[in-house]
Amino acid sequence: MMESYKCMTCGVISDEMDHLCEPEQMQSRKEYCGSGPEHISKMCDEMDRNLQFQCFTCGRPSDKPDMICNPTPIR
Repeated sequence: MMESYKCMTCGVISDEMDHLCEPEQMQSRKEYCGSGPEHISKMCDEMDRNLQFQCFTCGRPSDKPDMICNPTPIR
């Protein structure tokens, strides 16, 4: 199983821990797929510049399309 991480600051999902400013490992994709971000305060600076995907269904941001259930480009 691929490891998944969620940024505790802005809710971005990634499979690369170093892409996030405050990563926390998640147990499985079921933990976030289909659920929106708990809060979006300020997007991590690097993510704000480089983030390319958001789930069309729930709005959760991700750095890769295969990390969310219904990816759509945001830029």
